[in-house]
Amino acid sequence: MKKWVFRISIAFNIIFILLWFWSYLNSPSRELGRLEKEIAIGHFQSEDPIFTLPKGLTVRNVSERGLNAIGQFENNRFSIIITADDPSLINYDLPKDSLNMFSNFYSAEILRNTFWKDDSDK
Repeated sequence: MKKWVFRISIAFNIIFILLWFWSYLNSPSRELGRLEKEIAIGHFQSEDPIFTLPKGLTVRNVSERGLNAIGQFENNRFSIIITADDPSLINYDLPKDSLNMFSNFYSAEILRNTFWKDDSDK
């Protein structure tokens, strides 16, 4: 009986190690970095910027890696954590249909729109 339990324990340990390794390969690296450019942030499919993130902000890489990144739109993702002492700063008790269509995802593609302009007349 003891040998049987020992073999099952070893098998489960191997499975857990393989699952941990698989998760590690596919999860974001979460490394810290610094913005090297000023970024205008806007809603998806909109040309008007909402606000601008200044150059020099510290950000964390949240881009999926490995198989988790397959099919992910705009895979260069980063996060900024903002803290505050004021609990009334954000209202979380809103109906879901009153929020942005794309949830809390925003696009930094606005500055690239100048690429499509024809500069041949200059």
